[in-house]
This record gives sequence, C-alpha cells and structure tokens, in this order.
Amino acid sequence: MMPQMQAADSDAALRVEAVSKRFAGMQALTDVSAAFEAGRVTAVLGENGAGKSTLIRVCSGEYLPTVGRVLAFGQPVLMRSPIEATRLGIAVVHQEPQLVAERTIAENIFLARLGDRPAMSLHRRKSLIIEARALLQRVGLEDELPRPERPCKSLSAAERQMVEFARALAGDPRVLFLDEPNSSLTRRETDRLFAIVRRLRDQGVALVLVSHRLGEVYEIADHIIVLRDGRKVGEGSPDALPTARAIELMAGERLATAIGLAATPTGTGGERGRSSVPVLSVRGATGVAFADIDLDVHAGEIVGMAGLVGAGRTEIARAIIGADPLLAGEVLLKGKPMIFRSPRQALRAGIAFIGEERRTSVFYGQDLRFNMTCGVIEQFGRFGFFSRRRQSQFATSKADFLGVKAAGVDAPIRSLSGGNQQKVLLGRALAADPVLMILDEPTRGVDVRTKADMYRLLRRLAHEDGMAIWFISSELDEVLQLADRIVVIREGRVADNLPRGPQAAHVVASALGESIKDAAATHLLSGLS
Repeated sequence: MMPQMQAADSDAALRVEAVSKRFAGMQALTDVSAAFEAGRVTAVLGENGAGKSTLIRVCSGEYLPTVGRVLAFGQPVLMRSPIEATRLGIAVVHQEPQLVAERTIAENIFLARLGDRPAMSLHRRKSLIIEARALLQRVGLEDELPRPERPCKSLSAAERQMVEFARALAGDPRVLFLDEPNSSLTRRETDRLFAIVRRLRDQGVALVLVSHRLGEVYEIADHIIVLRDGRKVGEGSPDALPTARAIELMAGERLATAIGLAATPTGTGGERGRSSVPVLSVRGATGVAFADIDLDVHAGEIVGMAGLVGAGRTEIARAIIGADPLLAGEVLLKGKPMIFRSPRQALRAGIAFIGEERRTSVFYGQDLRFNMTCGVIEQFGRFGFFSRRRQSQFATSKADFLGVKAAGVDAPIRSLSGGNQQKVLLGRALAADPVLMILDEPTRGVDVRTKADMYRLLRRLAHEDGMAIWFISSELDEVLQLADRIVVIREGRVADNLPRGPQAAHVVASALGESIKDAAATHLLSGLS
C-alpha cells in the first residue's frame, strides 16, 4: 500500500534538493535542484552525458545521491532500490525496454508480482491475461499491442516499448519518468502515446519526459529543465524558454558547430569516384516481411532507407546479412554472389551492421574496451598470447577518434550515456574495416550534438574515404540531411528510389506520415531547392 504523503507548501510530487552524484573519476551531477509537480509534464533536456539518466536513477532508487536529498510528496526519502521507489508510487519507462523475452506480454506487465517463480498454474496465467487486457483497455493501449499471451521475443521494437509503458502504468504511479519513450515509435504511435500522457497529467500524475525530439517536447511539456555537464543551467515554461534558447543552453559554445555540421549539405559525395560495380547489389530479394527488393549501394555513397516502422526496412537488412532467412533473390558484394549464414560471416566479408536496439548489441556486463574490440578480438593475440595493452591502445584510439565521453576504457559500458554507447557500437563496426556499413536508426535517442558528430563522421567515411553506407531511419530530417539517395519502403516493397532533393522530401514526408507544412520540414525544403 502506498504511503499517504501530502506535499508541503507545494504541488511537487517529487523534489530533489542540491543533489550531486559522483562516480569513480567522473562527476555526473552537481548541485541539481528540481521540482516535479503533480498534474504537470516536466521535460528534462540536455546533450548525451548531461546527467539526465543519472537524475532519473537518483529519483527512482537506482542510485543514492552522493550529496543532497530527495523528497517524495513533501517528505525526505532514502530509496535504496527501484522496488522501494515503486512502493512510493514512482515508476520509470526506460528507453531500452527491460523485458524478459521468453515471457508473455501479460507476464512482463506484471513481472514484479511473479518474483523468481519459474512457472505458474494455468489458472494464474489466465488471470494475468485477463488483468492485462483490462489494464491495456484502461490506459488506451489495447489497439497498440497484440494479444497479451504473445511472447515478447516476437514483438517489434515499438511494441516492446509499449509493453514497457504498460508495465510502468500497472502500479498506478503518481510520478512517472519517461526516458525517450517514443524513440522507436512512428509519429502516429507517438501521438497516441502523448494522448495517454495528457490523460495521466489531467488525472494528477507528475510526468517527467526526457527526449531529444525537441519539436515533440514543446508539443506536450508544461515546464522545461535544461541540464549541461551535470548542472542545471535553465528552466521555465515553453514560452519563457523557447527552442532556440533551450538548444543554446544545452550546447553552450558548441552550438554553432553542432548546427553547422547538422545542416551541412551532402553535396555530390555520392557521385565522386563511383565505380560501375556497386559494393552491394540486391536483386529480387524476398523474405518473410518483404518481396522483390532491388537495391544498389556504391562506394562513396550514403543511401537512406525510409518508411514507417513495420514497413519491412529492418527485415530487409537482417536477411541480407544472414540474421534472418532470405527466401529468394540474389546478393552480390563487389559483383560476387554471396550467401551469408550469419552476421559474423557478413562482417568477415566486409559488411558491418549496427542494429536499432542498443540493449541487444551492447554487452552491459563488460567495459568500454571489450565492447569496442569484441568483433576483432583475434587481432590482439599472437603466438598464443593475448595483449591487453594493445587492446587498450586500440580501444583508446577509436574512442578518441569518435569523441566518446567516458572515464577511460575500463569504464563499465552501462555508465555511458546512450549517445556514447552508440558511438562505441560505431567504433566496433569500424574496427573490422568494412567496405559497407549498414546502420538501423543510427541516432535513435541521441542529442543534436551527437547527431551532428555522427553525420560528420558518416559523410567523411563515405565522401572522403569511399565507404558505402546504407542507413535506415524513421526521421524525416535525418533522411533528407544525410542521404545522397533515398529508397522508400512501403508494405515490404520498394515504393520509390530517387536522389536527395525537393521531390524526395515530399515523397519521404508522405511515406513517413508527416506534413511538409511542418516548420522543420519547410526549413529543410528551402535548403534543398
């Protein structure tokens, strides 16, 4: 039973006062004070590494503050675990869904009740399914998810995110943290999610949203807090703290560089030095979720693949690298027919793949060094001896090249922000010296500065170093800014294949279900005309 606590002199359901958090060799938060009020959506903004995730973990019992205190409903609390936070009515929707793949949707929603019991009676299973259906209907998610008895391993990334959201709501929280909740959702799915968020707000729940999608933040937030380098550098209403000012506070003196890099046109990189033989050529590829796919990617070219979540984009890439069955068709690498039985075989042939879900790609129990080098670990062995020194030097050089912010190569990978984890995955792919890199949603959940860094790097790899790059994205601005050529997938088939430009902008906007009248899209179009 949740303790009955009343807020003192304020509507703040949760408050942090002068909170600092220090880890070995790194200060994550410094003297942060903030109030999260009932019946209000508070957005917490900041670059990757600004301290947003650390703040959430302090507020939800995962970390104890080094200095300062947390007050829940007006009373000081010392939460030593997320379970204690849950008992207080504090819940978190994590960016990377923390689900048990072998269990059903219903079991994952009510996982806290199951404990360590390996099995349940048939009656208990049926009871959970009934409860899950009632919950999904009550919170408005019944149309977003398949049947509650489905195992979570069969769900898409967007569906897993919705299960994570439903699980957080199962405890009727009074404070709900949303950490990039829509990073894997389409615009339509995001609209439905935000409708639920508004309903919760109207019911008096304190909601805290962390997101890098500033346009969406300003649609729903009532109050905004900005963090930079672990400190609070500004807060106010959306009117008092407009987007331009928020970006300036987040990026500081790095703002001009970040925006300049993000806006840099791709130019003619896709044509420079192009060989008549594509690095990758796909003809008539057919799989479970797609059919009759033709695709070419040349050296020095960046090909963007656009389409709604569920259109078959990821499935095409996974089948080509051998992660999923390829039922028909031909794959040629530098003109030679290839049949890949696994992603590792594709990597050895020169195709590196970075998937959309960091949680399944990163080894969370290992450090930065291992995660950066595990794909080429054999390079550091000689005459039966393994050189950890050479491994550390290699990881350090890659981390420096990519601008990874960490306490060192010994730093646990889980201590890095999402954007820095993404850079580590990019470094792992580059370590294999590929001729083709495939990236699925490469900037999902990363800030504007990290996006700019990655755009700059990908352009350099393609336009200067001659690598072939194929990326998949659900973001209109990303496809239009980065791609030399755009392939649109609709219902498992190629709907359009056209060079970057105004026509492509309209086609991609239509495919992604976005209005070209949107201010950001209009701005992009003006630069493409």
